Amino acid sequence: MSKTPVLVQLEVNLSLPTLSSNNPELGIEALTQVVKEVLEEVFEARIREISETFQARCVDCGKK
Repeated sequence: MSKTPVLVQLEVNLSLPTLSSNNPELGIEALTQVVKEVLEEVFEARIREISETFQARCVDCGKK
């Protein structure tokens, strides 16, 4: 089975005041949000890939 890399494109809009703020909690919250969004995209892409593989195998099994 060949493994294909999962490409994730994520557009992040963070305001400069949040990133340059003296309040480190705002920076942590922004970073947490970015990580959450990236992980969601990666997991969704992987689930789609597994689902497509499973469906293709089911079709192949039905032909035998």
